[in-house]
Amino acid sequence: MTISAPRYAVGPTPRSGRGSRILAIAARELVHRAEWGTLLAVALTYLVVALVTVVYVWIDSFVGSPTLATFDSGIASPAWPLLLLVVTTAAGAGSIAEDVGNRSFTLYRSRPIHLVDYLTAKTIACGGWLLLAAVGPGLLAVALTAALGYAGPLLALQAAGAFAATGILAAVFFTGLALALSSLTDRALYAGVAIFGLVLSLYIGAAVVVGITGNTSVAYASPLDDLHAVAVGVFAVPGATALGSGPSAAVLGGSGVALWAFAAWRLDRLEVIAE
Repeated sequence: MTISAPRYAVGPTPRSGRGSRILAIAARELVHRAEWGTLLAVALTYLVVALVTVVYVWIDSFVGSPTLATFDSGIASPAWPLLLLVVTTAAGAGSIAEDVGNRSFTLYRSRPIHLVDYLTAKTIACGGWLLLAAVGPGLLAVALTAALGYAGPLLALQAAGAFAATGILAAVFFTGLALALSSLTDRALYAGVAIFGLVLSLYIGAAVVVGITGNTSVAYASPLDDLHAVAVGVFAVPGATALGSGPSAAVLGGSGVALWAFAAWRLDRLEVIAE
């Protein structure tokens, strides 16, 4: 009789699908960014947009009938885009930079995680916070005005669509911007400063050039002016800007996609250097 050690067969380790991996990275990033800075910026966005919109619609209900243009008041002031910049910095500045700095990016890129899966997960997380801040406050304002009887069902539906269109375009651009600038550094602070610096520099620079040359087309280079032009167009505000809402929407959407593609190219370069 032969005595021998038992042999155990190890079965294959099941792998989760690409969708599950994307959702796992996105969920971790969403929870990781739920810090007091992000939450405070989002809360302030809701407070400012909802409060201003409801007050203006309430005033118009006394002096006349609220129109679609009345709902633009909540996002027409500089407070809304500046708050979106804060949310972008809090939710997106460190999304890639921190992973590069602490070497987590190398682990994420280990097979079977694909580059597009990683970037898609980061897009879902950053874009989710931005959609929450860009679309949610307007929808809350519409719900409040409809519940209080200041706006009829048709007007409320039109206003909700206008808020959604403007907010989605804002989220597309700012998400692409955050991912692109975050991929250029391993420090979230540097990416955050770059986000603010680039957007405000384009805004101020475009205003100076327009003032000197009188060429209003230069203002298309400013994302804040483009966002304002889109809002003016979808809310049907008469004569509020010299920019066209269609070209401005194309600039915002195209820039957001181009910046996302740049982030993918930059991350692919980082992978090549790491190898």
